[in-house]
Amino acid sequence: MCLSQQATGGVPSDIETSITIEIEKKLKGLEGLKKIKSVSSEGLSSINVEFVTGTDIDQALQDVKDKVDEALGDLPGDLEDDPSVFEVNLSEMPIVVFSLSGTCGLPCLKKIADDLQDEIEGIPGVLEVNVTGGLEREIRIEVSPEKLAYYGLTINSFQRKVRSENTNTSGGNIQLGNGRFQLRVPGEFKTPEEIYGLVLTTYNGEPVYLKDVARVIDGFKEETSRSRLNGRSAVNIAVKKRSGENIIAISKTVDEIIKKDQITWPAGTEITKVLDKARDIEIMVADLENNILSGLVLVLIVIFFAMGIRNAVLVSMAIPFSMLLSFTVLYLMGITLNMVVLFSLTLALGMLVDNAIVIVENCYRFMEQGASRVEAAMKATSEVAWPVIGSTATTLAAFSPMLFWPGIMGEFMKYLPLTLIITLASSLFVALVINPAMASIFMKVKSPVAPVTTDGKEVTDNFEKPAEIKGVVLQGYSRMLDLALSRPLATVAIGFCVLLLMFQGWLLVIGLEKPVEFFPEIDPKGFYVNVDAPEGADLDYIDKIIKRIEFAVAGISAKERRTPAGKKLTVLEAMAPREYTKPDGEKYFGPSDLKNIKNVFTRSVVSAGGSSKFSANTPNHVGIRLLELEERWRSSHKTVDDVRERIKDIPGAKITIAMEKEGPPTGAPINIEIAGDNFAILGKIAQKIKNVLVRIPHVEDVHDDFVEGIPSVQVLVDRQKAALFGLTTDMIGFALKSAYNGLEVSSFREGDDDYDITVQLAKSDREVVDVLHELMLPTPSGKMVPLSTVAKIHFSGSIGDINRINNERVVTVEANVDETKIPGAVARAQAAEILKDFHLPSGYRITFTGELESQQESQDFLTRAFLIALLLIFLILVSMFNSVSQPFIIMTSVILSLGGAFLGLALFRSPFGIIMTGVGVISLAGVVVNNAIVLLDYTNRLREKGYSLKDAITSAGATRLRPVLLTAITTILGLIPMITGISFDFHKGAVSWASESSQWWQSMAVVVVFGLIVATFLTLVVVPTLYYLFERLPEKIGRTKQGIRRIYWKPYPFLAGEKHREDN
Repeated sequence: MCLSQQATGGVPSDIETSITIEIEKKLKGLEGLKKIKSVSSEGLSSINVEFVTGTDIDQALQDVKDKVDEALGDLPGDLEDDPSVFEVNLSEMPIVVFSLSGTCGLPCLKKIADDLQDEIEGIPGVLEVNVTGGLEREIRIEVSPEKLAYYGLTINSFQRKVRSENTNTSGGNIQLGNGRFQLRVPGEFKTPEEIYGLVLTTYNGEPVYLKDVARVIDGFKEETSRSRLNGRSAVNIAVKKRSGENIIAISKTVDEIIKKDQITWPAGTEITKVLDKARDIEIMVADLENNILSGLVLVLIVIFFAMGIRNAVLVSMAIPFSMLLSFTVLYLMGITLNMVVLFSLTLALGMLVDNAIVIVENCYRFMEQGASRVEAAMKATSEVAWPVIGSTATTLAAFSPMLFWPGIMGEFMKYLPLTLIITLASSLFVALVINPAMASIFMKVKSPVAPVTTDGKEVTDNFEKPAEIKGVVLQGYSRMLDLALSRPLATVAIGFCVLLLMFQGWLLVIGLEKPVEFFPEIDPKGFYVNVDAPEGADLDYIDKIIKRIEFAVAGISAKERRTPAGKKLTVLEAMAPREYTKPDGEKYFGPSDLKNIKNVFTRSVVSAGGSSKFSANTPNHVGIRLLELEERWRSSHKTVDDVRERIKDIPGAKITIAMEKEGPPTGAPINIEIAGDNFAILGKIAQKIKNVLVRIPHVEDVHDDFVEGIPSVQVLVDRQKAALFGLTTDMIGFALKSAYNGLEVSSFREGDDDYDITVQLAKSDREVVDVLHELMLPTPSGKMVPLSTVAKIHFSGSIGDINRINNERVVTVEANVDETKIPGAVARAQAAEILKDFHLPSGYRITFTGELESQQESQDFLTRAFLIALLLIFLILVSMFNSVSQPFIIMTSVILSLGGAFLGLALFRSPFGIIMTGVGVISLAGVVVNNAIVLLDYTNRLREKGYSLKDAITSAGATRLRPVLLTAITTILGLIPMITGISFDFHKGAVSWASESSQWWQSMAVVVVFGLIVATFLTLVVVPTLYYLFERLPEKIGRTKQGIRRIYWKPYPFLAGEKHREDN
């Protein structure tokens, strides 16, 4: 949450000591406090309070307000308002931003925007609407200090006079005859010109009118911000929603309001959406929906071909029933559909039918052996119920540790394990209850199969020999299994060699160059060129730099900014629409020679406060929106590189690029905090570190938040002299604020609109020091005294913005990394290696934070989660098999399946992602054990029936081959659209060749799919081989003992003169 305290005219160093530190002292002991960040800037103290994950935000907000109330007594007494405290979260970021432009002029556009603001703020769920840019009408009274002094007036008395005259007063009631009338004294100004006739005082018996000492200007407020869209002056409207409200519903209501009002706007007025989170969400949701449906179609096709129409229908019924049950539970838990939930459903899609396949396949086998439908359903379900429950339990055990993921990343990813646990638990219920019931009613077989010719199916309990194995696939698998069992040690060794080779292949392909990444690097939908202007820069200066960036983005060089006739090119002319053709043949217009760019919008402000002080983007920026993913000519990163190259030589400000990032905020790839007491020294250290970072390859946008101080004019009050006139420092300060910053003394009403009436010195007088010397101050006795009598004017420098973190002064150095060429972790490691011998003065230190903090936290957690998942799976397996060796066999297959994960990463040239790959590995651990459980459980059953070890392994493999392959293939096919990014767009009825969501989840899907491919082979070959080795181990140990006894113990009795037991 954020605290903001206005202190008009205050310099940063004074605000730090008198406001920021005093509030920080009170906040120190807050429960659950994680970090306090503050910025003390000119006229403003902004404090950001961050709590640990899981803190009750409502209670924390109240605690912060209570602490602020405690600090009020220690704050300066001349503050106009108390500190404002408000929660900052993703819901308070704009969900949609409109840009109004047209030919009717900025005042007209501002009026339209204000009317829209009033309507949109009335929508339920809307938090607030912010309007920037445009011109706002103001009645400004500019006073001449010389004339005020001549007539013995002060600016304070002048302001009071205007305020007291512009009012309607009620005089009560008067009884006249039989009627009762109200007494009114109408005094409000009817026109701005009426203000001129206001009598202020008398001089030598003559009235002194307002027009004698001031002039009234019916104009516009001084601009504090400017906006443009594609070079045209515009007014921006940003809509924010309340926490928990539906973005899409609010956005649609806003669109309806605009559509209704547009017919009343002047001709030529245009409104453009430059940011639309609802549209982004709709695209992402549609994308994931298409992936789910495309995967579902692939799964159903395989089931239909492998199991026949009737059995396939019985199996596929598990999907809608499981989804319906899952949605019901999610709804009752208050969880709505989001990107992570939808991907979780995609990941679960192929696994939803796993249990159903095992149950239905077993039912069909019993019916083939002559059992009735009801008997087959009961026997088949009871036979595999515990293995199915156990395999599902191991999968849930793999995901359950992720429920306790800490930090902001945990808040983002928690929906994945939660959704998967609910969905897979639902599929288990459906498989054990609904599928057998459906099978008992609708399942049919062509004709029962004699037990002696089961064609690969297991024989009934009445037969003592294994089934006859027929069919090309089964016979080929049987020969391969026989070969593996004949050379068990070599087979297992080959399995581990494959793991090492696949890992080595990944290292050679990508691992050595880009070993790890924190979060997937996706193609951004847009980016910002941020402008950090020098402290004290005015709006014209800032806007001049913004325009240079606009020219550069448009592709207009400095030489081209003048026409052949010598006329200076405007930004609007530079961004004249260029016609292009999209890859699909559709025409469109762009403002730049870079074809990917759709819109360019700008924002220039004089100053900003509150939560914007902690925003990733500066208040002054050029925003660039790109075409949709399928429409782009090339990667967004290429466009970013082009823009970066064009703007690199623009002087006058710190210019950096920040790409739009979805998902949880993690900070910059390289974020170095320098802590110490002296701000000047901190700035010098920061500069040295920047010089180091710029030399590291692929490190970009190196900058810091050190702000140079600006010259200040200090009014040093002589307290003794001031006291002689009855003046205090507070009274003098208020008079200066009124004269130079102006004071809103009243309002002018015209129709339904109110406009501020402001009194201040004329701009020409505010820029002359001599006027400051002679400014007249009113004393309590009614006399007037010039400022120079009680104070001296002193010119000095001042510190710029003062940043503090956890009660220490800090300067932060940040840098981006081109992660298409090198992971942020690698660049950060290079920077840390270079800086480890960096000399720092005593009392100063540097700390790597930002993305590193989140990465380290997530890496540590996922490592623990993986180990805990393995332990939980192992414990479940021990309880199922009442053995230690068999769970060890299954767990070995989990480790070996990692070879498939590295194979997939190598094929897709992907680094090991801390988040996505890490979660994929944990998911893989839960998935790969399922088939091994069913296979070994069935092998044990056959051993109990008297089968020899080898016959039991061979028959179990043949019997379970089809369900093992089907469950693996369905899981794999369910994720194929996520891996390839290709799916069928069921909304448009066409194939979609690019996917926003696949950029996010591809590496996780790759790990699961390729790991499962390898794990399936291991389940069918290496797992039976390991089982064979472990089961033969006692026999081999017994033979070894017997051999040892024969060698060492048999000669002993003979040598001792005794007869061997066998001779008796």
